[in-house]
Formats: sequence, C-alpha cells, structure tokens
Amino acid sequence: MNILFLDMDGVVNRGRDNAKPDRYPYDDEWSRPGSKFDLFYVSPDLAERVTQLCNDYDLHIVASSSWRKFITTIDEYKVMLTNRFLPGDRLVGFTPNFGTPRKDEIRYFINNCEFPIHRYVILDDDSDARYNTKQGQFFQTSFNHGYTEAVDRKVREYLDKHSS
Repeated sequence: MNILFLDMDGVVNRGRDNAKPDRYPYDDEWSRPGSKFDLFYVSPDLAERVTQLCNDYDLHIVASSSWRKFITTIDEYKVMLTNRFLPGDRLVGFTPNFGTPRKDEIRYFINNCEFPIHRYVILDDDSDARYNTKQGQFFQTSFNHGYTEAVDRKVREYLDKHSS
C-alpha cells in the first residue's frame, strides 16, 4: 500500500485563508461558526491538488494532523475530508498522538501498522515531521502557501522515480 501522511494546516490551507470572513463554504457540523470544528478550513484548490496526487499514485491517507485530536473516529474524519473536497474514502488511519515530534508518531505508525507499506510520502509544513527512509520521504510545504505546484512536482518526481 502507498501512503500519504497528511498534515492539514499549511498543506491544504494557507495561513491567510483562515482570516477570510467567508471561510465557511461547507454545510456540515464541522464548519458552523462557534463550533469547535469551525477551524477546519480547506482551500478547494489545494484539496484538488492533494486529491489528484492520491488518485494518480493510488495513495491512501494516514492523518498526521493535529486535527485528529478533535475528530477521533475514522468515519467522522472521512466525512470531514469528503466534505472538504478531499478523498475521505482513502483514509486508512491516524498516527498516534504522543506529543512528541511528528516524525516519531509517523515512525511508530509505519513500524506498527497492520498492512505492509510499499511507499510513503509525508506532506507537512513543520520540519518535525521529517522522516526519510528507503521507503519514503518528507516534503515540506509552507504555512503561508500550502501544497504548492512546486512541491507537487517534487513529490511526483519522487514517486515516479521510486515506483515499481
């Protein structure tokens, strides 16, 4: 199985997006102002880029974002992703929340998951998720710009080079 360890803030949204007064384009319980989930904004263009990557390379998603602390069931997280133009049906799990650097949580997931991981990529705006091995690689996004076309090209080059 090919895995995308997916952070959310700084990957599928941009810092400036969170300041928009009309940032609630979703009609679901996770986007109502005043809800504890109203912070879960996803930029549709960035969601489309991530979705296309998942589709093109048959990537399954493991949530490594802090959002997993608030949406703790797979089914709820799938709904949240789907309602935000992301492939919720591809979600297969969460990294644990140890409160340690994210790379430790990713490493733990890789070493303890119930299915074999062929290849993985990590998308995160924080370098504490950097965990590179023969199996996979970290790609840093930007809190202010999210998952840009430039980062997408690097991820695709990596996956093309290492696909078998």
